[in-house]
Amino acid sequence: MDARLFVGFVLLPAIAFAVAYYPALNKFSFALVSPYPKADLGRSFAAASVDAIVVTSMVVLYRGSETVVYPLFGATYLILRDGFWGRSIGKFCCGLVVIDLRTGLPCTRGHSIGRNAMLLLPGANLVAVFLEAATIVRDPQGQRLGDRIVQTQVVEGFGARDFVAAVQHWWRDFIGQLDGNPRKPRRAPVHGGPR
Repeated sequence: MDARLFVGFVLLPAIAFAVAYYPALNKFSFALVSPYPKADLGRSFAAASVDAIVVTSMVVLYRGSETVVYPLFGATYLILRDGFWGRSIGKFCCGLVVIDLRTGLPCTRGHSIGRNAMLLLPGANLVAVFLEAATIVRDPQGQRLGDRIVQTQVVEGFGARDFVAAVQHWWRDFIGQLDGNPRKPRRAPVHGGPR
């Protein structure tokens, strides 16, 4: 890569993003008011790692085939990943969901684009990974700049473990219907008072 191209395309955007990050974060601090607790940091970073594996896989596939479809898919996934029921693959695996703070509903594709757009800017995306991670750790609700801009928050919600439990429950009920012994709902044990 030519040095001028590197400076103009990667280094200058990275420096500009780093300089503008904290003033922008303070400007959008109104989104801090949230009735939802902060999502578990371990789950959040595990979800981000799964999503990074998906994007990195697209880069590896591109390097092996040099087909432009792979980086386009990776970029599309990166920007729209939270726009389907508020869950990326990583968030679904870790039981997290991105919600719109104004409605309490899962975020839309528009919210996903707004909260993830900075991750597509060359140079700025490298700095954003570190600044956004530090902000998630320090923020009381775990909101990064992208969340504050579009007023979203990552919270614990329906994930893969819950999905598997729901399928198992459905399957047991289905088998019970076939056997003629419908599964009866479980009742909480009754504890008697002191005797």
